[in-house]
Amino acid sequence: MVEERPNYGSPTAHIAANFMVGILLLTLALVGYFLLSPLLVLLLLPSVYFFWSARGWARGGLLRDKLRIRDDFISVVGVEDGERILDVGTGSGFLAIGFAKRMTYGEVVGIDVWIPLGGGTSMRNVLRNAEVEGVSDRVSFKRADARDIPYPDDYFDRVVASFTIHIIRGWEKAVEEMVRVLKPGGVFAVLEPGRGWAGGWKVDQDLRRKLEGLGLRNVTFKPFTVYYPKKRDVYLIMGVKGESQADRLSPSLSL
Repeated sequence: MVEERPNYGSPTAHIAANFMVGILLLTLALVGYFLLSPLLVLLLLPSVYFFWSARGWARGGLLRDKLRIRDDFISVVGVEDGERILDVGTGSGFLAIGFAKRMTYGEVVGIDVWIPLGGGTSMRNVLRNAEVEGVSDRVSFKRADARDIPYPDDYFDRVVASFTIHIIRGWEKAVEEMVRVLKPGGVFAVLEPGRGWAGGWKVDQDLRRKLEGLGLRNVTFKPFTVYYPKKRDVYLIMGVKGESQADRLSPSLSL
């Protein structure tokens, strides 16, 4: 009996792009062999690679590499039993389930809007992944917009996201909401590319100032290497929420 594996997404764009490049190279190899030069048959080699890559995405987005990235992310960000953790833009539940696997008890929540054609991400899929990974009792999922997180202030110990913020139009509001629901002393951590196409996302000093202006301290941009769909450097952006004004005033009020 084949062990069931979680489906952590097969992004449609990557499948289509790799498949189309494979078809193009295959066509050039066959046509070129007969009409131009026998050497063009060598184009069959890269075409096989692109077909293989498309198949890998379709079967779960190169699962082994994705799980390695998840483990590295959680090891850096940290997790402790009894914590409340929010995964924003959870998609297939990838990060939320990973955190739940590191805990024996606590509350892990994943939120998303689960758009159609989202590369295998859906509420049905995410619930199945939690069941396959054996953490259905420690993780829950809710349909919600990152720009309007349905939780009270200072609720979570850690708020995380992976390749989500840079695709949100109005991402500043999403980040503001993530900080709002984070407890003072809690950890903010997102894995994102250096630039994004939605809303002018860019990892630079201006972003650092924005994060600090929202109340985060010790903001760091840690280079982080991923290997799919190709090897590239992204950033693990982390910060710790400072004390609220009420917390800072409380000692003097007790005198």
